Amino acid sequence: MIPWAWKIAHAMLKAFFAGVLDSFQFHNVLVFIVSSGTIRQNSFMCVALNLLIFIGSYYMLDLLILPLLRAILMFDGNSLFPYDGEDAILIEKMFFWLYQILWLYPIYALSNILSTIWYQAIVDAAYLLVKYPQAQRNQRVRQMDFVSEKIYNFFLTLGLYLQMFAVSFIPLVGSILCFVHVCWLYSLYSFDYKWDKEGRRLDNRLQYFEERWAYFLGFGFPLAIVTAWFPWLVAYGLYAFSAPAFIMLAITAVPVNHVVNKDGEKAHGLRLPIYTIPKLFANWTSLVCCGGSADDQ
Repeated sequence: MIPWAWKIAHAMLKAFFAGVLDSFQFHNVLVFIVSSGTIRQNSFMCVALNLLIFIGSYYMLDLLILPLLRAILMFDGNSLFPYDGEDAILIEKMFFWLYQILWLYPIYALSNILSTIWYQAIVDAAYLLVKYPQAQRNQRVRQMDFVSEKIYNFFLTLGLYLQMFAVSFIPLVGSILCFVHVCWLYSLYSFDYKWDKEGRRLDNRLQYFEERWAYFLGFGFPLAIVTAWFPWLVAYGLYAFSAPAFIMLAITAVPVNHVVNKDGEKAHGLRLPIYTIPKLFANWTSLVCCGGSADDQ
């Protein structure tokens, strides 16, 4: 029993490090960028909006604007702003929230919209280069099925976020489980464009993901480690400008299954039911919002 358990653990560790290794194959990203003007243009716009404008605006507030405002409000002497310490702190907090509401959050919303368009353009151009077979949606899946699947996928992802939020409250291991979910989400976002191009149905994607959970944990691990050290707005900006690279890495990656040998035969490793609770949430939400069951997705 112990050797068999060790084989399973070894297979999962091997799959995890295969995912980590695939997430560092940036020479493949360089090939895509050099080979396609469309990829270069859209990648540059992602960097400009998310890194220079969005993250730049956040740190300009933190490192330049707020210290300057604080110096003006607390100036002691012939100051035109005779505020005491408490008033200055209150004004600083009000300015901080107004800056976020009127500037950072609108850029965040704009980034979500534009980045999605740019990511899709990058994927389309990348698939023209690698010449992978692409599914013809109008032949394989009816348009209404495609739309309903996208809506259900939104509820499913929302359910995964709620699951991540819930497990974060588990004593001792909550933060670790939350971090694991972040790794999976980054991998899911990266591979979802590839699977859409391949015409994979949603139920097939979920099974594929759960059978290779260790690989996808490893693939999202480096980016999750980087973003974990920053506030959530900065973390989003880092993900948004890095996403084109990881989407291109996902196109060339081949996820590793947990396969072990037992008595001369190959057997799958542990399939982790990551989506059990999110599927229940998505089914219930689809029933309430759309008036029908989503069990056939």
